[in-house]
Amino acid sequence: MTTSHNTIIVGAGQAGLAASYHLKQRNIDHILIDRGRPGESWLSQRWDSFVLNTPNVANSLPGKPFHPESPGAFESPATLVEYFNDYIKEFDLPFEGGINVTGATCNADGTSIDVTTDKGNYQTQNLIVASGNQNVPTLPDAAKKVPANITSIDTSEYRNAAQLPEDAVLVVGSAQSGIQIAEDLLTANRTVYLATSKVGRFRRNFRGKDIVEWAIAAGMYKHTTANLENPEDQYAAQPIASGVDGGRTISLQSTHEKGAILLGRLEGFEGTTAIIHDDLRANIEYGDAFSAKIISMLDPAISKIAPDAPPLMDEPADTPAPASLGTNAPTKLDLDEAGITSIVWTTGFTGDYSWIDLEGHAIERGRPVQQDGASPAKGLYFIGTPWLRNRASGIIYGAGDDAQAIAEQIKA
Repeated sequence: MTTSHNTIIVGAGQAGLAASYHLKQRNIDHILIDRGRPGESWLSQRWDSFVLNTPNVANSLPGKPFHPESPGAFESPATLVEYFNDYIKEFDLPFEGGINVTGATCNADGTSIDVTTDKGNYQTQNLIVASGNQNVPTLPDAAKKVPANITSIDTSEYRNAAQLPEDAVLVVGSAQSGIQIAEDLLTANRTVYLATSKVGRFRRNFRGKDIVEWAIAAGMYKHTTANLENPEDQYAAQPIASGVDGGRTISLQSTHEKGAILLGRLEGFEGTTAIIHDDLRANIEYGDAFSAKIISMLDPAISKIAPDAPPLMDEPADTPAPASLGTNAPTKLDLDEAGITSIVWTTGFTGDYSWIDLEGHAIERGRPVQQDGASPAKGLYFIGTPWLRNRASGIIYGAGDDAQAIAEQIKA
């Protein structure tokens, strides 16, 4: 039996919920399906101590503020998913969970899309893919050559220090997940080696507010790729920040001060020896320069928006690293000698679009080809991927506007 709808949304995270809301506001027949629960990735692919990296003020979906009583707080994934469930109930969204989509092909009539799942088949004029690009871990070739005596897991599998052998841990990657997991392990009194990467960072508290609040007020999240000095910046990892302890600045140097042993980028293994690129100092300086650039961009804007905002205060974790940190870093590390018995790979995620077989659909550099969410493939739309329309597109804050733009195209 085949069920027909005008539109099918695949993925019930923030992007899918926002799309369903805007379709319902326009009386467009649709169904919202997901392989698991609403916000499944927030529940199943995060570690125990994780909290959102953006404050509550940036986490609202259209029509329902997210904890407006505490706009500057940072909530847990469980609190966010509770909000998602309340959102579905409040707006009576047509959600069905536990449905795994296996394919999307053009119907024989050429005017609709056949969607196959493990719970039955659907036919639709429009397919919105809202499964995002954070559901398939990306691992380097080095991950295939880990010594046999080493426990090796990725970000999606890490929950807490207790699941790892009681020895030193090598964390590979120092973007948001890597540096936060390194801190989590340090809190558990583990010896942590952190193989770093070139990632920007920013200070949390900025002239009396969280920096995200100021970025919203200054219109930075409305920037498109045309606003970037270097278009390649759209593919960079999200800047380092943390919502832990009410939100605080973290940097490679502050993580070092807490006890992490910093290394350059991991290149591979020769037996039980890790080969390390000699770029630790460059990675530290990149983070420092990125933070300084953000300050130079935001500070004048804040002075115009809020002339009475307090001045910029000293922030120890944001202080540029001393010149000695990162120089003469080792380029080889014997895992046995260092007592390392486990590795956590925090080397990013990508989306799974392998099930889509529609003429015109294409993937470039891990992202679907699209314009304002619309694929060249007839009736196919994407939402929830970075820089879909602007800087906000890859985070909760941008889901509502992107969903509205797609819903208006479908209505037209």
